[in-house]
Amino acid sequence: MCMNTKNKAGWEVSAIHPVIAKLNTLLADYQVFYTNLRGLHWNIRGDKFYELHGLYEEYYNEFAEKIDEVAERIVMLGGVPANSFSTYLQQTGVSEISGISDWREGGNHVVATLQYLIGSLRELFAIARQAGDHSTVSLATHGIKSFEKKLWMLSAYLED
Repeated sequence: MCMNTKNKAGWEVSAIHPVIAKLNTLLADYQVFYTNLRGLHWNIRGDKFYELHGLYEEYYNEFAEKIDEVAERIVMLGGVPANSFSTYLQQTGVSEISGISDWREGGNHVVATLQYLIGSLRELFAIARQAGDHSTVSLATHGIKSFEKKLWMLSAYLED
């Protein structure tokens, strides 16, 4: 009897497993960051309220789309996306925050998280490239480009 080593999408299970694992970590990172952004949006106070309240809403809306994109990619590769916060908190490298109302503290948290996510996406890029997974390479590349721009702009804003 011959064992099939390919999943339904045609990927060698052993080759694509590291990509799926890294995507699940990225999913956890995005979910925790999304929740953090919602909290920052709700709790921001002070003279930077107007700008940052809107910016955080823009960011969390974007991350809602990215969360779906990553989860669907995991399924396309034959994996199962994590879908519980207890799992996310075990897998993430993003610090969970709560009750931050100071604009600078919140902004610095977002900057640090974007830096972390850029590094994580670079790791995903390398893993996906090694597996020959061009679609995940593209997902990582687009994320890096988007987050580098956000990092540049928010860092410049925080220099106030």
